[in-house]
Amino acid sequence: MNRLAIAVSVACGTLASLAGTSANADSLKPGDERFKFVAGWFLPAFNTDVRIDDTGTEGDDVDLGDDLGLDQDQSGALVGFEWRMAERHRLGASWSSFSQTATRTIDEQITIGDEVYPVNAEIRTKWSIDLIPITYSYSFLKSDKNELAGTFGIHWDKLSLSLNGSTSLSDDDITASTSHSADLPLPLIGLRYDHHFSDNWSAGIGGSYFSIEFGEDTLEASGSLYNIRAYTEYRINGRYGAGLAVDAFGLDIKADKPRLTGEYNYDYWGPQIYFTARF
Repeated sequence: MNRLAIAVSVACGTLASLAGTSANADSLKPGDERFKFVAGWFLPAFNTDVRIDDTGTEGDDVDLGDDLGLDQDQSGALVGFEWRMAERHRLGASWSSFSQTATRTIDEQITIGDEVYPVNAEIRTKWSIDLIPITYSYSFLKSDKNELAGTFGIHWDKLSLSLNGSTSLSDDDITASTSHSADLPLPLIGLRYDHHFSDNWSAGIGGSYFSIEFGEDTLEASGSLYNIRAYTEYRINGRYGAGLAVDAFGLDIKADKPRLTGEYNYDYWGPQIYFTARF
């Protein structure tokens, strides 16, 4: 059974359980909540290409899956909240975290930063990324059934990559290690649309994109990101519920900074299953 089928089965089972549960709380219509909390799981497939440069020397383009053995299907945590400050104004933030380790014996030389890993080196890779979008939404259209909003904010991404390699050539042992991390705040702008079929059942779609460059005489940094998400959600009395979403995300960074010199490309797509509470 593939990942999407597993996610659908779990979400449908949860929705069926919720539908059969009696709730004592008063009914809450969509859009009337002051606070919304979300917790769940991400099941994405990802692709990551990295190039880390040394001073005056360009490193190799490395695929963390194909070249270093990281599993390109993984799961991660998802938590978030949203505060409706006024009828048309919302402030929200979420956090998703992914991390992996892998060990592989490479069949070609790889240069990462100032370290060279020769053929037949055994490399242990540790990689992580945290995704933290912080957004403000203004609803241009708001009715009992429909809400259309513009979103503005910051997508704060924290990435970390470390490699430890060793090999034995004749009587000499060669070891090399390198570690790189960076915080990458990028602005974002987008649209989101929610449709409420009833007080219990909603669906929606949203997307955001931004591209930016820093530096004048020399390029210090440039980056772009996109994010597209579609969801469906079922609630009991408008308060507690479960949902299934499909999310696609892409991040492309080029930088000449002390903490990141090189290029980092990361994209994923996959399902989310999550639970909500509204108050």
